[in-house]
Amino acid sequence: MNELIKINGREIAAKEWQGLRVVTLKDIDFVHERPEGTARKRFNDNKERFVEGEDFFKVKCSEVRPFFGQTPPNGFNPDADIVLITESGYLMLVKSFSDDLAWKVQRDLVNTYFRARAAVADFSHLSPQLQTLINLETEQRRQAALLEAVA
Repeated sequence: MNELIKINGREIAAKEWQGLRVVTLKDIDFVHERPEGTARKRFNDNKERFVEGEDFFKVKCSEVRPFFGQTPPNGFNPDADIVLITESGYLMLVKSFSDDLAWKVQRDLVNTYFRARAAVADFSHLSPQLQTLINLETEQRRQAALLEAVA
């Protein structure tokens, strides 16, 4: 997935995991102009409040590399874990970011990044045949990305 989305004048690569748009903790620090590690600290401080599989996913770097087409933020240690934050997790994580910039970035990230996928993914108004073709192409692209990552 190579689509770049501009938030607060900064570009981040669109990422999806299990059909959901996700961001990394490093992405959050980047778009919010926070020191590196700020989002991770907030996540760790409140980890018991986050629901795995709903607010975040914890996956091995070797699993995400083929999907993101890039080296994960912590380099490439295939056995290392990376935390992927969903929209609900993002909104809970940044509750404590209360300055004016944080409010602007939150609005932009939700409307431009997380919700953009939902708008694109609604093919219900298209014919079943066209929906099938779109789904086939999407699957072919996913498989091509996997093959490219393995090669």
